[in-house]
Amino acid sequence: MRIIGWQGFTLETPESCDLTGYSGDFKSGYFRVDDSEELSVEIRWGTESERSKKEPDPEARRDTYFQSLQKEARKKKLSVQTKESDAPKRTQRPERLVSGFTWTGDKKAYGVAWYCRTCRRMTLAQVMGPRSGKSGIGNTAEAILGSIVCHSDDPEWRVWAIYDLQTQIPAEYDLVSQQLMNVYLRLTFARGAARLSVEQWSLANVARRGAYLDLWLAANAKGEMRQARYTVDETETQGHPAIALTGGPAFGTPMMELMKQTSRMQMPATRFSAQAWECEDSNKLYLIEGMRTFRGRDWVGDVVRRTLCHTNI
Repeated sequence: MRIIGWQGFTLETPESCDLTGYSGDFKSGYFRVDDSEELSVEIRWGTESERSKKEPDPEARRDTYFQSLQKEARKKKLSVQTKESDAPKRTQRPERLVSGFTWTGDKKAYGVAWYCRTCRRMTLAQVMGPRSGKSGIGNTAEAILGSIVCHSDDPEWRVWAIYDLQTQIPAEYDLVSQQLMNVYLRLTFARGAARLSVEQWSLANVARRGAYLDLWLAANAKGEMRQARYTVDETETQGHPAIALTGGPAFGTPMMELMKQTSRMQMPATRFSAQAWECEDSNKLYLIEGMRTFRGRDWVGDVVRRTLCHTNI
């Protein structure tokens, strides 16, 4: 099984699955995971206001979804049958109000709607497969739905896991940009003027070709390193030779951005740090980098320790 982590959710899927679509943010959004053949998983969510005194009704959310399915089916001149069902036992947790469902149209789907009192998110999750129900889609759906977690046990951290990258980022940082490809991944997070980026390159032995790591990164990195001036020191990370970078914003455009931050009455990000290493076991290159304010905490080392290399986090 593979762990997928996105916007505070984690779930376990077959190894052939990965993220294929996404929108929104931590408060409200959607993402889709599939195996490019028959199996797919969709999760939609919205966060209830802390001012709301009435808990949302998962059955009402499910019925609203049924109506949207029927409407979409009529547009396509298709038939869809919807049905209430018992939610898988593992989805029924003390902090949740839960309602299960199934529907059959051009596909067969098993789903759950729930409201979580801990994270205040209303979630609708479903697993879809062939209409015939072959390949044991019912058992697979139950396992996947039962594995979904909508908030971390540690409220200070969130798991992000896609395309063989598995890391953890402080919960106070929000995802602001991403580049997702099979051979290169970049996730960039922000909290005010502060930034954190995680970059991963696959096929490291081919990409690097023996070049010095700092010189190779200077030519290929796309995160905060491109806007920094720094010194390089040798270190060790997860048992691998590594480099540590420390410094501040580069001259030119990065310095102009500092002036803009100051003009917006925002504490400017003036400190840069990063760690990079090559993992021969996984044949990947990793770069964790960040810009922070003068008094801001340097999270780079913590993120490095929580990034999956060749051992578990």
